[in-house]
Amino acid sequence: MDLKKKFLIGYAVAAIVALLAFEYAFWSNGFTYLERQSEAGYLIQAEMLRDILLSENGTENIPSRETLETFAEYYGKKYNIRITIINKEGQVLGDSTGTGQAMSNHLNREEVKKALSGESNSVIRRSATFGLDYCYCAVPLEVGSFRGVIRTAIPMEELRDMDDEFIRSTVLAVLILLLFVASMTMYFRKYISAMKKVEEMRKEFVSNVTHELKTPLTSIRGFVETLKNGAIEDPVCAGKFLDIIDIETERLGNLIDDTLLLSEIESKKEMSQEPCDVNQVIQEVTELLAPKVKPHVRLIFRPDSSVRPYTCNRDRLKQLLINLVDNGLKATEFGAVTIVCKSTDSHLVLEITDTGIGMETEQTERIFERFYRVDKGRSRAQGGTGLGLSIVKHIVELYRGTIQVKSSPGEGSEFRVELPYS
Repeated sequence: MDLKKKFLIGYAVAAIVALLAFEYAFWSNGFTYLERQSEAGYLIQAEMLRDILLSENGTENIPSRETLETFAEYYGKKYNIRITIINKEGQVLGDSTGTGQAMSNHLNREEVKKALSGESNSVIRRSATFGLDYCYCAVPLEVGSFRGVIRTAIPMEELRDMDDEFIRSTVLAVLILLLFVASMTMYFRKYISAMKKVEEMRKEFVSNVTHELKTPLTSIRGFVETLKNGAIEDPVCAGKFLDIIDIETERLGNLIDDTLLLSEIESKKEMSQEPCDVNQVIQEVTELLAPKVKPHVRLIFRPDSSVRPYTCNRDRLKQLLINLVDNGLKATEFGAVTIVCKSTDSHLVLEITDTGIGMETEQTERIFERFYRVDKGRSRAQGGTGLGLSIVKHIVELYRGTIQVKSSPGEGSEFRVELPYS
Protein backbone atom coordinates (compact mmCIF):
# COMPACT_ATOMS: atom_id res chain seq x y z
CA MET A 1 0.00 0.00 0.00
CA ASP A 2 1.59 3.26 -1.14
CA LEU A 3 2.03 6.31 1.03
CA LYS A 4 -0.78 8.20 -0.73
CA LYS A 5 -3.37 5.49 0.09
CA LYS A 6 -2.14 5.24 3.68
CA PHE A 7 -2.44 8.98 4.05
CA LEU A 8 -5.94 8.94 2.54
CA ILE A 9 -7.11 6.11 4.84
CA GLY A 10 -5.51 7.80 7.85
CA TYR A 11 -7.17 11.07 6.90
CA ALA A 12 -10.53 9.30 6.50
CA VAL A 13 -10.24 7.55 9.88
CA ALA A 14 -9.16 10.76 11.60
CA ALA A 15 -11.98 12.65 9.91
CA ILE A 16 -14.54 10.03 11.01
CA VAL A 17 -13.31 10.03 14.60
CA ALA A 18 -13.25 13.83 14.67
CA LEU A 19 -16.69 13.96 13.08
CA LEU A 20 -18.20 11.53 15.55
CA ALA A 21 -16.63 13.34 18.51
CA PHE A 22 -17.70 16.74 17.24
CA GLU A 23 -21.26 15.71 16.41
CA TYR A 24 -21.69 13.90 19.73
CA ALA A 25 -20.54 16.95 21.68
CA PHE A 26 -22.52 19.35 19.50
CA TRP A 27 -25.74 17.35 19.69
CA SER A 28 -25.37 16.55 23.38
CA ASN A 29 -25.09 20.24 24.27
CA GLY A 30 -27.67 21.27 21.68
CA PHE A 31 -30.17 18.67 22.86
CA THR A 32 -29.75 19.80 26.46
CA TYR A 33 -30.24 23.40 25.38
CA LEU A 34 -33.37 22.59 23.37
CA GLU A 35 -34.74 20.60 26.27
CA ARG A 36 -34.20 23.49 28.69
CA GLN A 37 -35.72 25.98 26.26
CA SER A 38 -38.73 23.69 25.81
CA GLU A 39 -39.15 23.46 29.60
CA ALA A 40 -39.01 27.26 29.94
CA GLY A 41 -41.59 27.73 27.19
CA TYR A 42 -43.94 25.12 28.63
CA LEU A 43 -43.67 26.71 32.09
CA ILE A 44 -44.67 30.10 30.66
CA GLN A 45 -47.63 28.39 29.02
CA ALA A 46 -48.71 26.88 32.35
CA GLU A 47 -48.49 30.28 34.05
CA MET A 48 -50.59 31.85 31.30
CA LEU A 49 -53.23 29.13 31.73
CA ARG A 50 -53.38 29.98 35.42
CA ASP A 51 -53.84 33.66 34.56
CA ILE A 52 -56.63 32.75 32.12
CA LEU A 53 -58.40 30.70 34.81
CA LEU A 54 -58.12 33.56 37.28
CA SER A 55 -59.45 36.06 34.74
CA GLU A 56 -62.40 33.81 33.85
CA ASN A 57 -63.27 32.79 37.39
CA GLY A 58 -62.25 35.90 39.33
CA THR A 59 -59.61 36.09 42.03
CA GLU A 60 -62.01 35.85 44.96
CA ASN A 61 -64.56 33.19 43.98
CA ILE A 62 -63.61 29.62 44.85
CA PRO A 63 -63.98 27.61 41.61
CA SER A 64 -66.27 24.57 41.64
CA ARG A 65 -65.10 21.12 40.57
CA GLU A 66 -67.30 21.43 37.49
CA THR A 67 -65.62 24.75 36.57
CA LEU A 68 -62.15 23.22 36.93
CA GLU A 69 -63.09 20.13 34.93
CA THR A 70 -64.57 22.25 32.14
CA PHE A 71 -61.53 24.55 32.10
CA ALA A 72 -59.05 21.66 31.93
CA GLU A 73 -60.99 19.85 29.20
CA TYR A 74 -61.54 22.96 27.04
CA TYR A 75 -58.00 24.35 27.12
CA GLY A 76 -56.45 20.88 26.99
CA LYS A 77 -58.21 20.24 23.68
CA LYS A 78 -57.62 23.78 22.42
CA TYR A 79 -53.85 23.69 22.94
CA ASN A 80 -53.40 19.90 22.56
CA ILE A 81 -51.83 19.47 25.98
CA ARG A 82 -52.77 17.66 29.16
CA ILE A 83 -53.97 19.90 32.00
CA THR A 84 -54.46 18.65 35.56
CA ILE A 85 -55.79 20.75 38.45
CA ILE A 86 -54.87 19.48 41.93
CA ASN A 87 -55.87 20.72 45.39
CA LYS A 88 -53.53 21.05 48.36
CA GLU A 89 -54.44 17.51 49.52
CA GLY A 90 -53.13 16.10 46.25
CA GLN A 91 -56.57 15.22 44.86
CA VAL A 92 -57.21 15.74 41.16
CA LEU A 93 -60.19 18.08 40.70
CA GLY A 94 -60.00 18.37 36.92
CA ASP A 95 -58.09 16.67 34.13
CA SER A 96 -58.28 17.28 30.38
CA THR A 97 -58.38 13.52 29.73
CA GLY A 98 -61.61 13.26 31.72
CA THR A 99 -60.15 10.76 34.22
CA GLY A 100 -59.57 13.21 37.08
CA GLN A 101 -61.56 11.51 39.86
CA ALA A 102 -60.09 8.11 39.01
CA MET A 103 -56.48 9.27 39.32
CA SER A 104 -54.22 8.54 42.26
CA ASN A 105 -53.18 11.14 44.83
CA HIS A 106 -50.55 13.53 43.44
CA LEU A 107 -49.21 14.95 46.68
CA ASN A 108 -45.97 12.97 46.38
CA ARG A 109 -45.14 14.31 42.91
CA GLU A 110 -42.02 16.47 42.95
CA GLU A 111 -43.42 19.28 40.82
CA VAL A 112 -46.70 19.36 42.81
CA LYS A 113 -44.85 19.66 46.12
CA LYS A 114 -42.83 22.63 44.86
CA ALA A 115 -45.88 24.35 43.41
CA LEU A 116 -47.81 23.96 46.66
CA SER A 117 -44.91 25.68 48.40
CA GLY A 118 -45.32 28.61 46.00
CA GLU A 119 -42.67 27.76 43.37
CA SER A 120 -43.48 27.48 39.66
CA ASN A 121 -41.33 24.64 38.34
CA SER A 122 -40.92 21.98 35.67
CA VAL A 123 -39.49 18.47 35.57
CA ILE A 124 -38.97 15.90 32.82
CA ARG A 125 -39.63 12.26 33.66
CA ARG A 126 -41.09 9.11 32.16
CA SER A 127 -44.80 8.50 32.61
CA ALA A 128 -45.49 4.99 33.90
CA THR A 129 -49.05 5.28 32.55
CA PHE A 130 -48.20 6.22 28.95
CA GLY A 131 -44.61 4.97 28.68
CA LEU A 132 -43.36 8.31 27.31
CA ASP A 133 -41.12 11.11 28.55
CA TYR A 134 -43.20 14.12 29.60
CA CYS A 135 -42.37 17.67 30.65
CA TYR A 136 -44.49 18.35 33.75
CA CYS A 137 -44.96 22.05 34.58
CA ALA A 138 -46.69 23.01 37.83
CA VAL A 139 -47.67 26.48 39.02
CA PRO A 140 -49.37 27.50 42.26
CA LEU A 141 -53.07 28.38 42.09
CA GLU A 142 -54.65 30.53 44.81
CA VAL A 143 -58.26 31.67 44.51
CA GLY A 144 -59.80 33.04 47.71
CA SER A 145 -59.22 30.37 50.34
CA PHE A 146 -58.54 27.71 47.71
CA ARG A 147 -54.93 26.56 47.29
CA GLY A 148 -53.86 24.15 44.64
CA VAL A 149 -51.81 23.56 41.51
CA ILE A 150 -52.28 23.77 37.75
CA ARG A 151 -50.08 21.19 36.07
CA THR A 152 -49.49 20.70 32.36
CA ALA A 153 -47.97 17.61 30.77
CA ILE A 154 -46.39 17.80 27.31
CA PRO A 155 -44.86 14.72 25.63
CA MET A 156 -41.17 15.09 24.73
CA GLU A 157 -41.20 12.40 22.05
CA GLU A 158 -40.35 14.88 19.30
CA LEU A 159 -37.02 15.68 20.97
CA ARG A 160 -36.38 11.95 21.48
CA ASP A 161 -37.20 11.31 17.82
CA MET A 162 -34.71 14.01 16.90
CA ASP A 163 -32.09 12.09 18.89
CA ASP A 164 -32.77 8.87 16.93
CA GLU A 165 -32.86 10.73 13.64
CA PHE A 166 -29.55 12.38 14.46
CA ILE A 167 -27.90 8.99 15.05
CA ARG A 168 -29.19 7.66 11.72
CA SER A 169 -28.01 10.72 9.80
CA THR A 170 -24.57 10.55 11.45
CA VAL A 171 -24.10 6.90 10.40
CA LEU A 172 -25.10 7.82 6.84
CA ALA A 173 -22.65 10.75 6.87
CA VAL A 174 -19.83 8.44 8.00
CA LEU A 175 -20.54 5.96 5.18
CA ILE A 176 -20.53 8.77 2.63
CA LEU A 177 -17.31 10.11 4.11
CA LEU A 178 -15.57 6.75 3.59
CA LEU A 179 -16.33 6.95 -0.14
CA PHE A 180 -15.98 10.67 -0.79
CA VAL A 181 -13.48 12.12 1.68
CA ALA A 182 -12.57 15.17 -0.34
CA SER A 183 -16.12 16.15 -1.34
CA MET A 184 -17.45 15.59 2.18
CA THR A 185 -15.18 18.34 3.50
CA MET A 186 -17.16 20.89 1.52
CA TYR A 187 -20.42 19.15 2.41
CA PHE A 188 -19.82 19.47 6.15
CA ARG A 189 -18.92 23.12 5.81
CA LYS A 190 -22.35 23.65 4.27
CA TYR A 191 -23.93 21.45 6.92
CA ILE A 192 -22.42 23.44 9.78
CA SER A 193 -23.40 26.69 8.10
CA ALA A 194 -26.99 25.48 7.73
CA MET A 195 -27.11 24.35 11.36
CA LYS A 196 -25.86 27.75 12.48
CA LYS A 197 -28.51 29.45 10.37
CA VAL A 198 -31.26 27.27 11.86
CA GLU A 199 -29.94 27.97 15.36
CA GLU A 200 -29.87 31.71 14.66
CA MET A 201 -33.45 31.56 13.35
CA ARG A 202 -34.54 29.59 16.41
CA LYS A 203 -32.80 32.03 18.76
CA GLU A 204 -34.39 34.97 16.97
CA PHE A 205 -37.83 33.36 17.17
CA VAL A 206 -37.49 32.55 20.87
CA SER A 207 -36.22 36.07 21.53
CA ASN A 208 -39.11 37.63 19.60
CA VAL A 209 -41.75 35.47 21.28
CA THR A 210 -40.30 36.22 24.70
CA HIS A 211 -40.25 39.96 23.96
CA GLU A 212 -43.79 39.95 22.55
CA LEU A 213 -45.10 38.05 25.58
CA LYS A 214 -43.29 40.23 28.09
CA THR A 215 -44.60 43.48 26.63
CA PRO A 216 -48.30 42.98 27.50
CA LEU A 217 -47.44 41.09 30.69
CA THR A 218 -45.28 43.99 31.90
CA SER A 219 -48.11 46.41 31.15
CA ILE A 220 -50.68 44.22 32.94
CA ARG A 221 -48.49 43.78 36.00
CA GLY A 222 -47.73 47.51 36.14
CA PHE A 223 -51.38 48.56 36.11
CA VAL A 224 -52.36 45.81 38.57
CA GLU A 225 -49.68 47.09 40.94
CA THR A 226 -50.95 50.65 40.48
CA LEU A 227 -54.49 49.53 41.28
CA LYS A 228 -53.26 47.70 44.39
CA ASN A 229 -51.46 50.82 45.55
CA GLY A 230 -54.67 52.82 45.74
CA ALA A 231 -55.75 53.72 42.22
CA ILE A 232 -58.64 51.31 42.55
CA GLU A 233 -60.30 53.80 44.90
CA ASP A 234 -60.56 56.31 42.04
CA PRO A 235 -63.41 55.05 39.80
CA VAL A 236 -62.19 56.96 36.73
CA CYS A 237 -58.59 55.76 36.99
CA ALA A 238 -59.65 52.25 37.94
CA GLY A 239 -61.94 51.98 34.93
CA LYS A 240 -59.26 53.28 32.59
CA PHE A 241 -56.60 50.93 33.97
CA LEU A 242 -58.93 47.93 33.82
CA ASP A 243 -59.71 48.75 30.19
CA ILE A 244 -55.98 48.76 29.43
CA ILE A 245 -55.51 45.46 31.26
CA ASP A 246 -58.39 44.01 29.25
CA ILE A 247 -56.83 45.20 25.97
CA GLU A 248 -53.40 43.82 26.89
CA THR A 249 -54.93 40.50 27.96
CA GLU A 250 -56.73 40.25 24.63
CA ARG A 251 -53.47 41.05 22.83
CA LEU A 252 -51.69 38.36 24.83
CA GLY A 253 -54.41 35.85 23.98
CA ASN A 254 -54.23 36.77 20.28
CA LEU A 255 -50.46 36.33 20.32
CA ILE A 256 -50.74 32.89 21.90
CA ASP A 257 -53.47 31.85 19.46
CA ASP A 258 -51.50 33.10 16.44
CA THR A 259 -48.28 31.41 17.62
CA LEU A 260 -50.07 28.09 18.13
CA LEU A 261 -51.89 28.47 14.81
CA LEU A 262 -48.61 29.14 13.00
CA SER A 263 -47.05 26.10 14.66
CA GLU A 264 -50.03 23.97 13.63
CA ILE A 265 -49.86 25.15 10.01
CA GLU A 266 -46.08 24.63 9.87
CA SER A 267 -46.54 21.04 11.07
CA LYS A 268 -48.75 20.52 7.97
CA LYS A 269 -51.26 18.50 9.94
CA GLU A 270 -53.91 16.96 7.74
CA MET A 271 -57.27 18.70 8.09
CA SER A 272 -60.60 17.87 6.48
CA GLN A 273 -61.03 19.43 3.05
CA GLU A 274 -64.18 20.06 1.05
CA PRO A 275 -65.29 22.13 -1.95
CA CYS A 276 -65.86 25.67 -0.63
CA ASP A 277 -68.01 28.45 -2.04
CA VAL A 278 -65.28 31.11 -2.07
CA ASN A 279 -67.76 33.98 -2.55
CA GLN A 280 -69.62 32.89 0.57
CA VAL A 281 -66.39 32.63 2.60
CA ILE A 282 -65.37 36.15 1.54
CA GLN A 283 -68.83 37.45 2.42
CA GLU A 284 -68.47 35.97 5.91
CA VAL A 285 -65.07 37.64 6.27
CA THR A 286 -66.42 41.05 5.26
CA GLU A 287 -69.26 40.73 7.78
CA LEU A 288 -66.82 39.65 10.49
CA LEU A 289 -64.49 42.61 9.85
CA ALA A 290 -67.23 45.19 9.26
CA PRO A 291 -66.89 46.60 12.83
CA LYS A 292 -63.22 47.39 12.09
CA VAL A 293 -63.98 49.53 9.02
CA LYS A 294 -63.10 53.18 9.78
CA PRO A 295 -65.52 56.07 9.02
CA HIS A 296 -63.74 57.21 5.84
CA VAL A 297 -62.96 53.72 4.52
CA ARG A 298 -65.09 51.35 2.43
CA LEU A 299 -64.75 47.57 2.33
CA ILE A 300 -65.68 46.52 -1.20
CA PHE A 301 -66.49 43.04 -2.49
CA ARG A 302 -68.63 42.11 -5.47
CA PRO A 303 -69.28 38.35 -5.73
CA ASP A 304 -68.48 36.71 -9.07
CA SER A 305 -70.78 33.80 -9.88
CA SER A 306 -68.23 32.36 -12.33
CA VAL A 307 -65.79 31.52 -9.53
CA ARG A 308 -65.51 27.75 -9.17
CA PRO A 309 -65.60 26.07 -5.72
CA TYR A 310 -62.13 25.52 -4.25
CA THR A 311 -61.31 22.32 -2.36
CA CYS A 312 -59.61 23.20 0.91
CA ASN A 313 -60.11 23.47 4.63
CA ARG A 314 -62.68 26.24 5.00
CA ASP A 315 -61.13 27.59 8.22
CA ARG A 316 -57.69 27.86 6.60
CA LEU A 317 -59.07 29.84 3.66
CA LYS A 318 -60.98 32.06 6.05
CA GLN A 319 -57.85 32.68 8.16
CA LEU A 320 -55.92 33.66 5.04
CA LEU A 321 -58.57 36.19 3.99
CA ILE A 322 -59.12 37.61 7.47
CA ASN A 323 -55.41 38.36 7.90
CA LEU A 324 -55.03 39.96 4.46
CA VAL A 325 -58.20 42.08 4.71
CA ASP A 326 -57.54 43.05 8.33
CA ASN A 327 -54.00 44.07 7.34
CA GLY A 328 -55.45 46.33 4.63
CA LEU A 329 -57.98 47.89 6.99
CA LYS A 330 -55.29 48.68 9.56
CA ALA A 331 -53.14 50.38 6.93
CA THR A 332 -55.96 52.48 5.43
CA GLU A 333 -57.27 55.74 6.89
CA PHE A 334 -59.07 57.04 3.78
CA GLY A 335 -60.29 55.27 0.66
CA ALA A 336 -61.13 51.60 0.30
CA VAL A 337 -60.06 48.02 0.76
CA THR A 338 -61.17 46.00 -2.26
CA ILE A 339 -61.46 42.23 -2.54
CA VAL A 340 -61.47 40.60 -5.99
CA CYS A 341 -61.99 36.87 -6.49
CA LYS A 342 -61.80 35.09 -9.85
CA SER A 343 -61.02 31.74 -11.43
CA THR A 344 -58.60 30.93 -14.23
CA ASP A 345 -58.31 27.55 -15.93
CA SER A 346 -55.92 26.30 -13.27
CA HIS A 347 -55.97 28.71 -10.31
CA LEU A 348 -58.18 30.49 -7.81
CA VAL A 349 -57.03 34.12 -7.73
CA LEU A 350 -57.58 36.43 -4.76
CA GLU A 351 -56.62 40.10 -4.90
CA ILE A 352 -56.80 42.37 -1.85
CA THR A 353 -56.04 46.01 -2.63
CA ASP A 354 -55.95 48.95 -0.21
CA THR A 355 -55.34 52.70 -0.47
CA GLY A 356 -53.30 52.79 2.73
CA ILE A 357 -49.84 53.95 3.70
CA GLY A 358 -48.01 51.56 1.36
CA MET A 359 -44.48 50.18 1.75
CA GLU A 360 -40.95 50.56 0.47
CA THR A 361 -39.51 47.76 -1.70
CA GLU A 362 -37.20 46.53 1.08
CA GLN A 363 -40.21 46.30 3.40
CA THR A 364 -42.25 44.17 0.99
CA GLU A 365 -39.37 41.69 0.94
CA ARG A 366 -39.67 41.18 4.72
CA ILE A 367 -43.36 41.48 5.55
CA PHE A 368 -43.88 37.71 5.65
CA GLU A 369 -41.24 37.29 8.37
CA ARG A 370 -42.51 36.50 11.85
CA PHE A 371 -42.97 39.59 14.03
CA TYR A 372 -41.85 41.96 11.28
CA ARG A 373 -43.87 45.19 11.32
CA VAL A 374 -43.76 47.96 8.72
CA ASP A 375 -44.80 50.52 11.35
CA LYS A 376 -44.16 49.07 14.81
CA GLY A 377 -45.90 51.83 16.75
CA ARG A 378 -48.99 51.78 14.53
CA SER A 379 -49.22 47.98 14.55
CA ARG A 380 -48.95 47.72 18.34
CA ALA A 381 -51.51 50.48 18.83
CA GLN A 382 -53.97 48.54 16.68
CA GLY A 383 -53.35 45.27 18.50
CA GLY A 384 -51.36 43.44 15.80
CA THR A 385 -49.30 40.38 16.77
CA GLY A 386 -46.83 40.57 13.87
CA LEU A 387 -47.73 37.02 12.81
CA GLY A 388 -50.70 37.62 10.49
CA LEU A 389 -48.84 37.77 7.17
CA SER A 390 -46.53 34.94 8.21
CA ILE A 391 -49.66 32.82 8.76
CA VAL A 392 -50.91 33.87 5.31
CA LYS A 393 -47.64 32.81 3.68
CA HIS A 394 -47.68 29.39 5.34
CA ILE A 395 -51.33 28.76 4.37
CA VAL A 396 -50.52 29.68 0.75
CA GLU A 397 -47.54 27.31 0.80
CA LEU A 398 -49.73 24.61 2.39
CA TYR A 399 -51.85 24.65 -0.78
CA ARG A 400 -48.79 24.95 -3.08
CA GLY A 401 -49.81 28.45 -4.10
CA THR A 402 -47.99 31.76 -4.55
CA ILE A 403 -48.42 35.24 -3.12
CA GLN A 404 -47.14 38.49 -4.59
CA VAL A 405 -47.08 42.03 -3.20
CA LYS A 406 -47.06 45.35 -5.04
CA SER A 407 -46.80 48.50 -2.98
CA SER A 408 -45.63 52.10 -3.04
CA PRO A 409 -45.39 54.55 -0.13
CA GLY A 410 -48.57 56.62 0.12
CA GLU A 411 -50.28 54.72 -2.70
CA GLY A 412 -51.44 51.56 -0.97
CA SER A 413 -50.70 47.87 -1.46
CA GLU A 414 -51.97 44.94 -3.51
CA PHE A 415 -51.70 41.32 -2.42
CA ARG A 416 -52.30 38.69 -5.12
CA VAL A 417 -52.76 35.06 -4.09
CA GLU A 418 -52.92 32.23 -6.63
CA LEU A 419 -53.99 28.79 -5.40
CA PRO A 420 -53.93 25.81 -7.79
CA TYR A 421 -57.17 23.88 -8.27
CA SER A 422 -55.42 20.53 -8.27
